[in-house]
Amino acid sequence: MAITAQTVINLAIQRSALNNPDLVPTAQILSYISNYEKAVYAMGARNNPDYFGASAATATRADNNGTWDINTTPGDVFALSSAVVLTIVGTPGPVVGDSINLVGMRWPELEVSPRAYVRGGVISGVGTDLGIAANYVESLTISYSEMPAAITTTSQALSLGEEWSDLIVLPLARVLALRDHRPEEVQLLDQEYNSLMMTFIDHVSVYDHGATRPLIAVPAATGQRPPAGAPVQPGSPRIFQ
Repeated sequence: MAITAQTVINLAIQRSALNNPDLVPTAQILSYISNYEKAVYAMGARNNPDYFGASAATATRADNNGTWDINTTPGDVFALSSAVVLTIVGTPGPVVGDSINLVGMRWPELEVSPRAYVRGGVISGVGTDLGIAANYVESLTISYSEMPAAITTTSQALSLGEEWSDLIVLPLARVLALRDHRPEEVQLLDQEYNSLMMTFIDHVSVYDHGATRPLIAVPAATGQRPPAGAPVQPGSPRIFQ
């Protein structure tokens, strides 16, 4: 369930009877809340882009030399997981539904065609992988880890669910304690925040939303040491004793 910025402020104030919200202007508090929420989403994107995952269409490009600026459409993207051909013009080679291999600028040859670069939130085809002249990939469907909307009013609902709201409440309470020069309380808040963040990271890392992963078949070890000098067969497990 979503909670509002005002609820976060109230919870932060309630962390200590000594907290005085007047020490920090409301506009600055909203900026803090917005940044703290983005930090949580960034950590989620780093550990598992599917946790705060979303899918959307890119804009359409006018020719094979065009690019897709995902900062504009769909916007608010933290991390890109995949790209799939959505529409085409003519017969570019890739067809609708084909996956695009996303590569870095330094080592594009590590993936096979069709490939695309991603730099600064802009997707561009590698060479002629996404078409030439009148035959080109026009638009993509991308899967990504989204970025939360900026918090600008106290009545605005956060994108982060209530179950992880303390990841915003605790650092906001820390600001209030710092402004009132209470270092002992800051230390306790830091410990609580770090513990909760580790729990969040563990939760995000194992999140699969019901997806199954293939099992890797490994030959069972016999538990017996091979004769000295015996060659290790390809695919055989190495037993270190």
